[in-house]
Amino acid sequence: MKKNQALVLLTSCMMILSVVGCSPATPAASSPEAPITIIASEDYPNYGSVDALSDRADTIVKGNVMHTRVEALDDRVQTDFQDPNHRNAAGSAAEAQVSFDKIYTIYTVQVTESYKGGYTAGDQLEIKQLGGQLGNTEIVNDDSLTLMPAKDYVLFLETYADTPASLLNSVQSLYVVKPAPKSSQASQQTQSEVIVSANPENDLTLSLSELQQIKNENGQSNP
Repeated sequence: MKKNQALVLLTSCMMILSVVGCSPATPAASSPEAPITIIASEDYPNYGSVDALSDRADTIVKGNVMHTRVEALDDRVQTDFQDPNHRNAAGSAAEAQVSFDKIYTIYTVQVTESYKGGYTAGDQLEIKQLGGQLGNTEIVNDDSLTLMPAKDYVLFLETYADTPASLLNSVQSLYVVKPAPKSSQASQQTQSEVIVSANPENDLTLSLSELQQIKNENGQSNP
């Protein structure tokens, strides 16, 4: 399943020089040990409704964060040059895979309820978000939201065979499950949890009834 996304990376002069291979006569902007900061943003599809969001997701779960780590993942970009003057080292037409490590924050989430997909309560899955620091290199991604261990989340995900899952987008795919608000009168106390978007820019609202409908439509059993 291909993800429709574009990645924009803006970095220091030193990083640009190393990537594009500028002339060695250009004076170094800083020492090899100087910190490198990369500003990143991601462009994901926007969804017009919760139905569209749930149709696109292959996994929808409620869960909480158990562990967090930062890791460099090797994303491979397929390049396809039709110009016969572009040749690889073997002399064939270049349809090469160019490796580029990006730094991700990876969350291990324990599932407490499944609404769609192959996970069940008690399972763990990993979810990655672009951004984090390794050594002297940091990727800053203002689009990413930090997942906190003390909170319960509903996540709309795309999963992969060989890399951690990803949120469908950073605005509409992450919700916080809050305890039922307490009423001053016991007879009026609300029994249901409240679901709110983790991103204030989200124009979609998610309800418990919609989650239950998604669960029923996908044949998920109650815990």
